[in-house]
Amino acid sequence: MSKQLTKLILPTPIEDVISTDSSISVSIKRDELNHPLVQGNKWRKLKNNLKAYHEGSYEQMISFGGVFSNHVYALAAATTELHIPCTLFLRGYTLDEENPTVQFLRSCNVDIQLLDHTSYREKDSPVFLDHLNEKYPNVYIIPEGGTNAAGILGAEELGLEIIEQYTGYLPDYICVSAGTGGTAAGIIKAFYDTDVKVLVFSSLKGNFLKSDISRLSGSDNFTLMTDYHFNGYAKFNEELISFINQFKSQNGISLEPIYTGKMMYGIRDLLRKNYFAAGSKVLAIHTGGLQGIKGYNYRYAEKFGEIK
Repeated sequence: MSKQLTKLILPTPIEDVISTDSSISVSIKRDELNHPLVQGNKWRKLKNNLKAYHEGSYEQMISFGGVFSNHVYALAAATTELHIPCTLFLRGYTLDEENPTVQFLRSCNVDIQLLDHTSYREKDSPVFLDHLNEKYPNVYIIPEGGTNAAGILGAEELGLEIIEQYTGYLPDYICVSAGTGGTAAGIIKAFYDTDVKVLVFSSLKGNFLKSDISRLSGSDNFTLMTDYHFNGYAKFNEELISFINQFKSQNGISLEPIYTGKMMYGIRDLLRKNYFAAGSKVLAIHTGGLQGIKGYNYRYAEKFGEIK
């Protein structure tokens, strides 16, 4: 059994993108290029979990997510290539078989189980996890989004990779999007002993991620940006979709509307508001998730416009 994915590209490149302020350089860490299916931060958070699976006496993997989840998509791709039996618990009462993510999961032949919303909220409880371990002996359980100690370590290693790519200086700002906060926590840990300011762009409405990320990273040395969620997780409008298409036209880089699109929109807005001092160097991390474009176009293109 292979223990490593093929087609991995590491380190992923850093490229300049067009800035609305010529005195400020904006670059992007193209981590979506690390793997065609297990993209970006999903690979970073899964790699140490896959290593732990192979080092233990486990017989299968289990994880959780929504029916459009980047995490379950990436995990299905990884476990299929590595011949690891996988069960995915998806939130919902029924499955839409036309959903592109569901179709991909079917093509991977993973075991799909549905949890109603009440049961899904209990998925991290000791009672629920004990039941899983009884029903699925010798199972390796990965939490939703891949956010556990192994996942955070993988994100920290991404940050260390960035540090190695810079010679003689570091960027003034690192920008990263957040859903569960695991990737942001790892990046914060990597840059803890530097002068780099970490800006975390929340894709969720509210400020609760701040305490989650502080707990996961063991640090308050970051700024949570809460003005660019577009009214909540998986919420969009025509302006955001237009920006994503314009960004691709100008830079040749695809963004998705859940995380990276909102982050890059936020960076552009901060540039216009003179948030960054003249001469600043800003680095954004592209966390992948481009399979989400198919899901968006399937559900929302008629309402907000197609993502090209």
